[in-house]
Amino acid sequence: MQRSFIGASGRPFGTVAALFCLLLTVALIVLGDVAHDLAGGAQPFSAIARGNLEPARDYWGLLLAVEIVRCVLAGALLLAMLTLAGPIGPRTIGRDAALLAGIAGVFCLVVTAHFSIEAAALLGQGRVSPRGDLVAALTLLGHAGVALWATLTVREARAARSLPAWVQLAGLLFAGLAIISGFSRPFLEFAAFAGILWWAGVFLTLYRPEDRTLR
Repeated sequence: MQRSFIGASGRPFGTVAALFCLLLTVALIVLGDVAHDLAGGAQPFSAIARGNLEPARDYWGLLLAVEIVRCVLAGALLLAMLTLAGPIGPRTIGRDAALLAGIAGVFCLVVTAHFSIEAAALLGQGRVSPRGDLVAALTLLGHAGVALWATLTVREARAARSLPAWVQLAGLLFAGLAIISGFSRPFLEFAAFAGILWWAGVFLTLYRPEDRTLR
């Protein structure tokens, strides 16, 4: 009889969510670099701020694809937050606070992606979205929420001794760069690479091949 894909404390779901976040982060880095080279910016609003309206208009579909991947990554982040809570540690006030902060951050990132998708579509029509300041504020709040989630999650993991020290350090590095990148866009790529290290560490720590074997 095949074993249920639930495992101890929902661990397999958490490892799958971490793997999704890892792969989508890599995809976002690659697409962002291509969009930066071709469209003059990794996001519609960054291209507009640099005055690269012509290449951005020509490659608005690429900018749209970047924002769609960013939106899907936000969904994967939410899945990871919900499914990793159990495997990382018991339910505490800190864990609940981490979830609330993370959910609020993901909500801000989803709204940001929505407005950025709208901005990319408007660029295809030769128009400029007026929501630049709102998107910048929501991006900062979203990064702050994710950074707070990562910090509190590392704190809970340290108390429960569920993650190795190097993974905890990667989580703190990811949290620090995430909040910095909310203020300074050049740090966004560094935050993404730190995120890859964090998600890879979480996946390698929690992954157990026996969760998908026959009893």
